[in-house]
Amino acid sequence: MEETEQQQRERLITVLGSLEDLTQKQVSIKFIFLRGIVYGLGTVIGATLLISVVSFAFVQLFGVDVIDTDVLQNF
Repeated sequence: MEETEQQQRERLITVLGSLEDLTQKQVSIKFIFLRGIVYGLGTVIGATLLISVVSFAFVQLFGVDVIDTDVLQNF
């Protein structure tokens, strides 16, 4: 049984070391900065797709333009 306990302790130490390394990476400024960029881009792309789908649905269902195209053409 002592051998099994020793193996469990070694495994626990290995897992804790890996967890410590992962935690250090996640709190680094570089990681936080890159994560912010990825989330920001995802938000912009998602919002763009959502607005385009909603606009298309409004035009098809109600004949209502959500965005006035005359204003965009004059701009």
